[in-house]
Amino acid sequence: MHQQGVVHRDLKPENLLYYSPDKESKIMISDFGLSKMEDGSIMPTACSTPGYVASEVLAQKPYTNRCLV
Repeated sequence: MHQQGVVHRDLKPENLLYYSPDKESKIMISDFGLSKMEDGSIMPTACSTPGYVASEVLAQKPYTNRCLV
C-alpha cells in the first residue's frame, strides 16, 4: 500500500480478513476510513485505535507514514 501512496492509519488484527476459508487464503486489509494518500507531508491528525496507536500519535506529535509501518 505504501508503494501506492496509501497510509491506512488503523491497521490492527480486526482489519485483516481472510479472502476465503482455504488454508492458503490471501489476506485482505479492510476499513480504510482513516486512510490517507501520502504526499510526503507531515500528518497532524491523531487517529488510530487505542491499543494499536503509534507512540508519535499518542504524544500528539506530527508524524509520517514511517511511524505506522
